[in-house]
Amino acid sequence: MLDHSADAACALVHACGWPVATVLRDKVTVVGAFNLDHPGADGHHYCSTLISASEAGCSAWTDDCTAAVNGDDSLSGWISLACAAGGTWPGRVLSTGAHLESVRAVGDGRAGVASIDSTSWAHIGRLFPELARRVHVGGQGPRVPSPPLVVPVGTPQRCIDEIRQAMARALADPEIDAVRGELLLDGFVALDDVDYEPILGLAPDDRSRRINR
Repeated sequence: MLDHSADAACALVHACGWPVATVLRDKVTVVGAFNLDHPGADGHHYCSTLISASEAGCSAWTDDCTAAVNGDDSLSGWISLACAAGGTWPGRVLSTGAHLESVRAVGDGRAGVASIDSTSWAHIGRLFPELARRVHVGGQGPRVPSPPLVVPVGTPQRCIDEIRQAMARALADPEIDAVRGELLLDGFVALDDVDYEPILGLAPDDRSRRINR
């Protein structure tokens, strides 16, 4: 994802908010984001869903608990989890590479907890209902902006404006109502880099950003 987001040959990329606000901040420009249409979302903001292997949920988080994490650059899977745990994750970490794999890890007992973005969780509940029933929802992560659409830094403002207008028209087109519903989207909103700066406060020091394996 980082390679594609920073690739000047990619005209438009759907990225993760955390790297866009940190390591990619001088390489990409935010164009906007999708409004989301599912539980846990509010317009272009959402809260990650915290799942656990036991009904005890967040109260069972201890130094002996293993978190399934899709990646250490993930806003929903890692930063939101560390924030919900008080700033740092106290236990072990199992790196899974994907939210679906994190749910599977919790479901089969390899991990005790995971933080899943609300869009992925809604899709998993619809497409893999038996898997979703094997885990317990224990809470929500902090409210954050949905994943941004970005262009390479230096893209002319005229092009950015055209992309914003095209995305807004496409997402409002009644002919794609069915597709929009399947994707759990409800429109497009133009945003700028500054709209993602507040998430930096979720990890105020390096300790909360590190994965202790």
